[in-house]
Amino acid sequence: MKNTHGFIVGVVWLVASTALAETVEVELDPACVRNIGGVTAFDRAQFITIHDGFGSTDINEHDVRYLEDELEVRYGRDGGFITWMAAEVGADPAKPEMPNLQDLKDVLKKYREEVEPFRMVPKHMRDVVFCTHPEQMHGFADNTFTAWGPRTPEATAELTAQLLKHGFSDEERPRFLEVYNEPFVKAKKIPATIESMCEQHNVVAKRVKELTPNVLVGGYAAAWVEVEDRNFEHWNGWQKTFMDIAGENMDFWSYHIYDGVNVMGSPRNRTGSNSEAIMDLIDTYSHIKFGVAKPIMITEYGKIPGGNMNSMPYSAERSAGMLYSAMGQLMTFMDHPDRLLKTIPFFLGKATWTYGMTNDHVPGEANPFLLWRKTAEGDYVETDLTLFYQFWKGVEGEWRKSASSNPDVRVHALHDGKRLNVAFMNLDEDAKRVGLSGLDGIQAAAVSLRTLTTHGRKPVLGQRTMDKVPASLELEPGEAALLMIDLGTALKPKRGVREHRIYATEYLKDIEAGKPVVFNYPNTPTGNGSALLRVSAGRKLGRKILPDSVRFNGHELSIPTNWAGDDQAGRANYFGMIEIPVGMDLVRDANTVEVRYPDAGGKVASVVLQVNRMEEL
Repeated sequence: MKNTHGFIVGVVWLVASTALAETVEVELDPACVRNIGGVTAFDRAQFITIHDGFGSTDINEHDVRYLEDELEVRYGRDGGFITWMAAEVGADPAKPEMPNLQDLKDVLKKYREEVEPFRMVPKHMRDVVFCTHPEQMHGFADNTFTAWGPRTPEATAELTAQLLKHGFSDEERPRFLEVYNEPFVKAKKIPATIESMCEQHNVVAKRVKELTPNVLVGGYAAAWVEVEDRNFEHWNGWQKTFMDIAGENMDFWSYHIYDGVNVMGSPRNRTGSNSEAIMDLIDTYSHIKFGVAKPIMITEYGKIPGGNMNSMPYSAERSAGMLYSAMGQLMTFMDHPDRLLKTIPFFLGKATWTYGMTNDHVPGEANPFLLWRKTAEGDYVETDLTLFYQFWKGVEGEWRKSASSNPDVRVHALHDGKRLNVAFMNLDEDAKRVGLSGLDGIQAAAVSLRTLTTHGRKPVLGQRTMDKVPASLELEPGEAALLMIDLGTALKPKRGVREHRIYATEYLKDIEAGKPVVFNYPNTPTGNGSALLRVSAGRKLGRKILPDSVRFNGHELSIPTNWAGDDQAGRANYFGMIEIPVGMDLVRDANTVEVRYPDAGGKVASVVLQVNRMEEL
């Protein structure tokens, strides 16, 4: 738990804070493979991405080479291509409410002839997420975006499916489609109903699957994930409604999650327990309704600063805060490679379309989300947001076991045969001393430490060599660190740990004072290892955040007083996930959990049982 972060000043403060820093124990087991729901390998296309696509013509070949080869970035999302193509297509003379498919094929052919070959690299095209904008592509009677509307969901579906089929070879075709970008917050403007937007997801998904069955279709790319608002009526009216109407045809769920102010409401941080609680709630309802927790795609994340998408004077301090949120959220997302198909920070390339988009453009001012901004002289200069990618440069490998005694100190270990990479981040506003165990006996040919500080007037990326594998590290507030140990001999795995998520048969249950809220778990794996409960509750601020009793199969558990991220002060409600350790000796094939609060109000949204079972390789 932490409070909102601020600017660090003074050498004296730093010395004093380091001397008084809490010691956090990080235990590493580099000989143990971490199997996260069946996933053992780190995938850069899953995590090290940009909110841009291969077709962005405002970045040139030099920019592309820099992104792909130097920063080792993978493309994330393209929100313009389908809409752009649709605008060039006329109506079918025989069916004026439908697009002219010959026009579409001609437009696609012209595009392929004119676009530079360096953009059309299959390995980078395949992982792009295509989406469209509901203002143009929602099928409704008065839509005049094109000659053919679209005035029906079927028209949008036909254009989308035919474009995916004929615009790309099987090797090139983007694998992911979000039917819309952030539709529900735009429904009144169009106008449309939530239900009609859900139905369009169904129509588009079915037609796309008919023509390109390997494309995964999902949604609804939620802009505002305040699911706990009005005692979870927001959840019922939006996310649950979408899952109930369109969920059967969706391959994944998608949403956007930001610190700052997202669309409406007061500023808040979602980094940490709040983002975990949102994911667990969606997973649990998905499992209850469909028998499987369908995967999730987070197609925008980070921090929305004051001014949002306006052009504004550049601020390195603002970029530092944006890097804190992006790094902190990524460090939690990386615990779920089995659950998250792709995570995309809202970092744009040059995005020339942003200049003058929402306010009058002043030369020298630029959108805050850009990797390259235009100066008053018209030149492009790199922004501090590229430090996100420079920090993760060269990181590959297989997940290895790691654990932190404090949820605000995140840790991940990766072994790629030549190197052991151990990544840390301190989400707290207080400095931490990190004690390392489990690295004794490592044969290190070289050791270096890369750091990224985010709490200050500007972010700072640094790297230094070390004489030996350290026994401890010092982490400033908001600091990320990457310990890189070059190995004389590869670390051969000796054992493994398999992480299982067991979802309860119940969810979203009312809290009544002193009464147990009961959850049941059938078909639970048992054996040697460890277990924990992921308890997510939503309550108005002022009510007890922590339960006063949690019983697992009748045994009282010890409830931690700390959780990842801040205390959510300033919000109307608290909604977050707290991890509670469970002795593996208590875990049975079928289990019951009772959660009890001393005061009434709010709901226990979900309680997920995680079993980490040791396994022979």
